[in-house]
Amino acid sequence: MRVSPTIEPDASTQNGTPFAAWYALIIVSVAVLYAVIDRQVLILLAQPLKADLLLSDTQIGSLQSVGAVLFASIAVIPLGWLADRMDRRLLLALCIIVWSLAIASCGLATGYWTLLLSVALLGAGEAGLSPIVFAMIPELFSERRRITANFIFYTATVLGAGVGMAIAGLVVQHIGLLTPFIPDGIFTRESWRLVFFVVAVPGPAIALAIRMIRLNKQPRAIQATAERPAPEEPSKIRTYLATNWKAIFAVFVPFGLALLAASAVFTWMPVILARKFGLSPGAVGTGLGGALVFGSVAGLAVAAAAASYLRPRWGALTPVRLSQMGYFTYALLTPLYFFARTPGETFLIATIQMGIGVGGNSLMPTLVQDLAPAELRGRFFAISTVVATIFQMVSPLLVGLLSDHVFTQTTGLLTASVIVAFPCMLCAAIVLRLAEKQIFATVENVRARSIAG
Repeated sequence: MRVSPTIEPDASTQNGTPFAAWYALIIVSVAVLYAVIDRQVLILLAQPLKADLLLSDTQIGSLQSVGAVLFASIAVIPLGWLADRMDRRLLLALCIIVWSLAIASCGLATGYWTLLLSVALLGAGEAGLSPIVFAMIPELFSERRRITANFIFYTATVLGAGVGMAIAGLVVQHIGLLTPFIPDGIFTRESWRLVFFVVAVPGPAIALAIRMIRLNKQPRAIQATAERPAPEEPSKIRTYLATNWKAIFAVFVPFGLALLAASAVFTWMPVILARKFGLSPGAVGTGLGGALVFGSVAGLAVAAAAASYLRPRWGALTPVRLSQMGYFTYALLTPLYFFARTPGETFLIATIQMGIGVGGNSLMPTLVQDLAPAELRGRFFAISTVVATIFQMVSPLLVGLLSDHVFTQTTGLLTASVIVAFPCMLCAAIVLRLAEKQIFATVENVRARSIAG
C-alpha cells in the first residue's frame, strides 16, 4: 500500500517559536532524568536502608514492585484523565512536586511502612510523566517534526537509566562532604537520609521550568472542551475505544508482546552470562552495560534516519512498517544465543538486538499519537502504559517458572528466555503486518475529525 502523507500546518509557527518547542523538549527530558535518578537512589541505598531500618530482602524487593510499579499502574489512569481536562504543563509540574516531596519523605522514614508509603507516592507522581509528555508533544511540534521530538524524548528515557545511575552514584559516594554542614541532632546525621533530601532539591526548579513552557494554539474544538466540558465527555473515551478497538488491539498487543520478549531476554541476561560463562558481576555489568548503551544509540539513530527517509513514501504507516521489520529481525536473532560460544559473541548479539528493539519501539509513541484524538491522548497513553506494564510484569515470572519446572538443565534459563522471546516477537510482527489497513483507516479518521473540528 502506497500512502500519501497528510500535511499539517507547522505547529511552531502557530503560536510561539521553534525555540520554545525545543526548550520544552529539553525540560521534559531533564524531568525524565530526574525521575530516573530518584529511582536509582532507592536501589543504591538498599543496603543502608536494610541495616538502619531493619528491613528484610523481601521488604526491599517489595518497595520496587508493590511500592513503585503497582501504585504507578494505579495512578496512571486518573492522571491520564486529568491530562485531557486541565493544563498539561500544570499537571506535570504538580507531579514533579509530588514525587520530589515523596523522595524527601523517604529521608524521614522510620520503618518499612513509612518508607513504602513514600515510595508509593513517588511511583504515583512519576506515573504521569510519559502519558502527559507524549500527549503534549503534538501541541508543540507539527507532524513533520513530531517524529524527531518523540525520538529525542524516547532517547532520554532509554539512556537516562545509565546516566541516572552514574549521577545517583556520585551523589551517594560524595554525600559525606555535606555532613559537616548539618547541625547535630537534625535528621540524626545518617548519610542516606541526607541523600534523599539532596536529590529532592532540584524538583521545584524543574517544576517551575515545566510551568513556563509555551504551548501552541489548540484547535477551537479542543479549546471549547477544555473551557467547558460537555456532559457526555466521560463517555467519549469509551465510545472511541469501542469504535476503534481493532486498530487499538493491533497496536497495543504487539507493543506489549515486544516488551515481554525483550524483558524475557534482557532481564535474565546477567544471570545467563554468569551461569553459562562464569562471569563476575563486574564483568557482566561492564560488557552488557556497554552493549545496551551502544545498541540503543545506534538503534535510535538508524530508526530516525529510516523514518525520515521512508515517511514521504509510507506516510502514517511508517511507524507500523519499521516496527514490524524490527520485531521480525529481533525474533530471528534470538535463537543465535544458543550458538554463542564466548561472552563476546553473546554481547554482540545483545547489542544488535537492543538496537533493533529500541529502534522499533521508539516509533510506537508517534503511532499512538496518530491513533488518538487530541482531547483523548492523555487517557489513551495512560491505557497503553497499563497494558505495557502488565506484559512486562508477566515476562520475568513466566521465564522463571519455565526454568524451574520445565527446562531444569544447566542451560535451562537460556532456553526458557528464548522459548518466550522468539514466538512473542514473531507474533508482534505478524499482527502489525495483518492490521496495516485497519490502523491506517483509524489514523486517517482521527485526522479527518481533527481537521473538521
